[in-house]
Amino acid sequence: MKIHLLIPNIPTNPDSALRKSIDLLSESARVRGHELILVDTNQCKMRFTDKPEVLINNKKERINVMIIKASFSWKNADIHASLIKQFELVGVNMVNSFDAIATAKNKIRSLQILSMEKIPIPKTYVLRSSEYVSDIMKDIGAYPVILKSVSGAKGIGVSILESERGLRSIIEMMIEDDNSNPLIVQEYIKESRGKDLRVVVVGGKIVAAMNRIATRKGEFRSNFSLGGRVKIAELTAEEKKIAIKATKAFHLDFAGVDIIRSKTGPKVLEVNSNPGLAGITEATNIDVAGYIIDLAIQRAKEKKKR
Repeated sequence: MKIHLLIPNIPTNPDSALRKSIDLLSESARVRGHELILVDTNQCKMRFTDKPEVLINNKKERINVMIIKASFSWKNADIHASLIKQFELVGVNMVNSFDAIATAKNKIRSLQILSMEKIPIPKTYVLRSSEYVSDIMKDIGAYPVILKSVSGAKGIGVSILESERGLRSIIEMMIEDDNSNPLIVQEYIKESRGKDLRVVVVGGKIVAAMNRIATRKGEFRSNFSLGGRVKIAELTAEEKKIAIKATKAFHLDFAGVDIIRSKTGPKVLEVNSNPGLAGITEATNIDVAGYIIDLAIQRAKEKKKR
């Protein structure tokens, strides 16, 4: 079977995170007797007449199933991801879906879902000015705090602030006018400094988990893309439960759930709809890509039966 993979740009750097993920998915498909076909978003055109259409290299293609590895910015994520929706409208089975990806990419909507589903998260505020910083800190408790951009990814756009003066200054600098994106102020969990868990869930089941540990002195971000060290993780029953619950809450077929361990129990930092595969594969020696390929094949077969 041909399995299509939607990506933002076909990477030329063999060491890029996307290239490594593509290679892992391609090899997992090959050993199962299938072929992975890359579809660059730049090769696609949306056509509208009496029905929606998608042209790839100016041609219609028959697609059994499509895995999504395309990243979209937070701002207007639903617009940037409209190509995914177009494929859905023409009947392509998508892994993950447009709605799930658009929700996961919106950090504010993500916080709303996690909160409503009673999935534990650090104390968090979303704000548009520095006016009530003192009141916010009375609730959060103490410095330092984490400041995040709503559009950051892979640890980019995340800062740690040690004082009210510093926090106010950064907020005032980043929020210049009413059109600026809001900012996220989050409780800092000291006991988790420089380390977290990445749990990969595929088809509603946990397939792999790793510890991510910052290696650079003074670095509090543990992302593998920033040079963090990775090793296989043993999860508690509670960590397994909230990873699966979070993935289901976002209706994601596969996800990377980032969890920190605190004195009061595990807390979810983020649910990622496009997790990298290189770090988790290196840490666990588990064919995570293979689980995603297997899920895609299963979806294609189910659709054929229908």
